[in-house]
Amino acid sequence: MTSRLSCLLCLLALLGCPGTPTPQPGGSANYSGSLGDGPDFSDASGLIQVQTWFEYGETALQGSFADGPPLRFHVESQREGNCRLMTYTAEACTPACVGGEQCIQGQCVAYPERMDRGDLVWTWPDGEETVEPDDLGGYWATGAAETAGEVSISVDGLELEAPTIDAPAEVGSWENALRSRGNADATLRWSNPILDARIRLHMTDCIATHGGIAAAEIECEGPDTGELIVADAFLDALEAGDWTHGECGSHTFQRYHSAATDGDDTVRFETVGNGGLYYYP
Repeated sequence: MTSRLSCLLCLLALLGCPGTPTPQPGGSANYSGSLGDGPDFSDASGLIQVQTWFEYGETALQGSFADGPPLRFHVESQREGNCRLMTYTAEACTPACVGGEQCIQGQCVAYPERMDRGDLVWTWPDGEETVEPDDLGGYWATGAAETAGEVSISVDGLELEAPTIDAPAEVGSWENALRSRGNADATLRWSNPILDARIRLHMTDCIATHGGIAAAEIECEGPDTGELIVADAFLDALEAGDWTHGECGSHTFQRYHSAATDGDDTVRFETVGNGGLYYYP
């Protein structure tokens, strides 16, 4: 019996068990590092992100500042664990909205206005660049990246920094986990969780991919534990949407660090590692 048990344990070790790995140190940033176990679905008025792809030796900066958070057409209809189901119902305001305002929950709401904060100095382990805002107030730049380390931005008296971060390393197949779940929740796993990092998942359908507003979307956010459970009912609602076009499902799975000025999280700086997620029901 002991011999059989030993052989079984050796076989499991070779095959790899689906247990959740322990997050390893990898640096942190003050905002994301201070968050607890629950999800953070708050929106910043200004957001600058730096994404790094070490396997390609590339990094990119993008973002903008505004006088308010982005408009949200969806409302939270249900929450389970670190995920929530977001739904949208078309409606018309009386009187009708004018001047580019949008009707959201019976009220006409204006889009936030971009703020020009001048040139932004972006520094990362392999370089430094001064980035000017474009005509629409957005920032965009690219660079070469081979070295892990601290990344910083400095603009209009604002100075924030966060360490580079790798993408989550998929265990098994996330697509298969979603597709073969049956009537059970789907569990997405990755092998390299990072202490004090965060993850976020966003899933939508063909309508949103092609510029419309999906009837249902899924949002998840939480600590980087190496595992995320997505409710079967949420996926059913997503799959009931429009999937009749090509190039559907603008899904994103990100791991990130987030920095903000102490006492003011309306403007944030994030370093991001993008995990690829393809799913077409």
